[in-house]
Amino acid sequence: MRSTRLLCSTLLLSLPIALHAQTSTTSAGKPSAHPATTRPGINSQLPVTRVALYKNGVGFFEHSGRVTGNQSVTIDFTTAQLNDVLQTLTAIDLNGGRISGAGYNSTTPLDQQLRALPLALGEDPTAADLYAAIRGAHVEVSGSSAAFTGRILNMEIRTRTAPNENAPASEQRFLTVISDAGAVRSIELTPAIQVRLLDTSLHTDLNRYLELIAGNRSQGLRHLTLQDNGTGTRDLRVSYISEVPIWKSTYRILLTSDPRSTTSQAATLQGWSVIDNTTGSDWLNVQLSLIAGSPQSFIQPLSQPIYARRPEIPIAQDAQLTPQTHESGDAIAIPQVAGVAGMSGIGMGSGNGSGLGPGSGGNTGGGPRRIGGGVMGGIGSVNQSVAVDSAAPTIEYESAAASSLAHNLTTTTAFDDFFEYKLADLVTIRKNESALVPILQAKLPVERVTLWSPSQPTPLRALWITNASNLTLDRGSFSIVEDGNFGGEGLLDPIHPNERRLLSYAADQAVRVTTDFSNNTQRVQRITVAKGVLREQTAEVSEVEYLVHNAAPEARTIIVEQPVRQGWKLDSGPQPAETTPTAYRFRVATQANETVRLHIGERRTFNQVYRLVNTSDDQLTVILRNANAGPSVQQQLEPIFTAKRAVADLDNQIKSKQAAIDQIVEDQKRLRDNLSALKGSAEERSLAKRYTEELNQQEDKLATLHKDLDALHQQHDTARQDLSNKIESLQIDEALN
Repeated sequence: MRSTRLLCSTLLLSLPIALHAQTSTTSAGKPSAHPATTRPGINSQLPVTRVALYKNGVGFFEHSGRVTGNQSVTIDFTTAQLNDVLQTLTAIDLNGGRISGAGYNSTTPLDQQLRALPLALGEDPTAADLYAAIRGAHVEVSGSSAAFTGRILNMEIRTRTAPNENAPASEQRFLTVISDAGAVRSIELTPAIQVRLLDTSLHTDLNRYLELIAGNRSQGLRHLTLQDNGTGTRDLRVSYISEVPIWKSTYRILLTSDPRSTTSQAATLQGWSVIDNTTGSDWLNVQLSLIAGSPQSFIQPLSQPIYARRPEIPIAQDAQLTPQTHESGDAIAIPQVAGVAGMSGIGMGSGNGSGLGPGSGGNTGGGPRRIGGGVMGGIGSVNQSVAVDSAAPTIEYESAAASSLAHNLTTTTAFDDFFEYKLADLVTIRKNESALVPILQAKLPVERVTLWSPSQPTPLRALWITNASNLTLDRGSFSIVEDGNFGGEGLLDPIHPNERRLLSYAADQAVRVTTDFSNNTQRVQRITVAKGVLREQTAEVSEVEYLVHNAAPEARTIIVEQPVRQGWKLDSGPQPAETTPTAYRFRVATQANETVRLHIGERRTFNQVYRLVNTSDDQLTVILRNANAGPSVQQQLEPIFTAKRAVADLDNQIKSKQAAIDQIVEDQKRLRDNLSALKGSAEERSLAKRYTEELNQQEDKLATLHKDLDALHQQHDTARQDLSNKIESLQIDEALN
């Protein structure tokens, strides 16, 4: 992988990078609001000019400055940020220059570097690992006695049993060295023993290993250099994204009118945002945008050299080959593969005028678009170039991006679910500091109410607020200030323009809502029979009556919520002031110390289905009785009852005949067993004759029973067919009172 590569991704640089100079200062050391102009031959200093923070924890940062001639810009960042750099960096020369490339100091992973050393040591070796790696090394051992030299055979660990049973066993390490004279010596490695390497090359390898281990700790800083080539003075823009803390919204609702008023009144809504600068760079006089959107963002390990796994193939051995033949084949023309013209891609932006993408600004006509402010740029090809007319009065952002890298076709699309708070004033937030900045102030119509729900039996003071501003209110917390006093606080979900929302903020102990009556009734409205299926259309009515008591000394409006149930509709009576996907909201106006009844009725219609062929007479009788069916329905069903009774009677006769047959078969088995037991006995002749006569009589009975059973089965089949015909032909449609 080359150290220098062309970066043409239109996703933006995801790092809190320290551009070589992220802020421009005057000679007095104060921040300047204007981009700095650099001299040829030195690195440009680009201050942060725009910051856009997103709700998914990333921030878009834009640096603007000027370069002259062939100029380089150095970006410093940490190794942890390198993946975001390679994934999202965008650099654009707006006046015809070319970004010729970008390079950074890449590093081979430590495990790969260690693998290249002769020593077989990992990143965290033990003493045993070290001695195993240098086995056979020529060493000098000293400390316990006179020094001697030799080569290491091995190092072994021996366990010594403690003299006391309760004491733990200890380990001893012994080094076995074969001296130059051929003597084998085992020395216990104690703190007094010193082992010195005598092999210069091995000593060098060990030093190199230690240098790599130590150098791995200092790989935190990387330097990426962008080279911008061109003539004259030009504008350069570098942008990226960085992981940042999520910005938080918080609101103040100021009520200055009479708190006893139950009519709609005006309230002042103030919106603030809590912003944390943890990027390690100062934001001096930046254009700040807060965007309530979550563009998809992720990190890939692009900075890490990746080695493909290669299979290990064993060395082939000679084999005894036998002659073999091969089939012939038709000649196949090999097609020519067209060359790849280059890499191209599609950029994404926003067309809603919020500065979310290049060329936003809401310009859909042929006029010029605002340059800059884009969160998403274009992805261009890398092997073509197009000349740019530097004298052109207007340069579109997409065109500038394409000209800075290469010619390509760029398209844009809209992200309608994003909304942006773009601050009018420039903002300064220094590194490792936080700020509370105002994002909106508007007059909104509100109504003071009390909210009660069966799921939340404690009445809550609430505001029925309508977002009359043209801004979407982001999710966040809010606090209520009533005539200069704290009234409570709560949470709100996003509220879009012209949307009405209930915001609860305190308990209302002056209001009590109780259930005085509840009842569920069912009534069968219609009975139909067709194709053997009886259907009951049943209407169910659910009623509940609430007692709403206002003990306050002033009139109050209470909003009573009733859950929405699938399949149910409101009955005649009071209609809700508002319906949500989960609840009806009924408005109840109460005077001081007044109790008001609220009756809510709901109705639903459902069908119960019975198959006549599987329903007994008793079940049908109960169904008709519970439905209060009239005599006409009973008369129409009487042929069915008669046919079902005939089938039931035949079923009983068949069971009786089958039981008689089963009894005779059982008796015959008993007689045959007795005959077998009489063989060889004195009573065999007399009893055998008797048992034989009984068996003959039973056989005659069996023949008669089987004949009767066959006849019953035929009658049963005829009765079943008659019942089926009557069921299929029966048609009933009876409305019940």
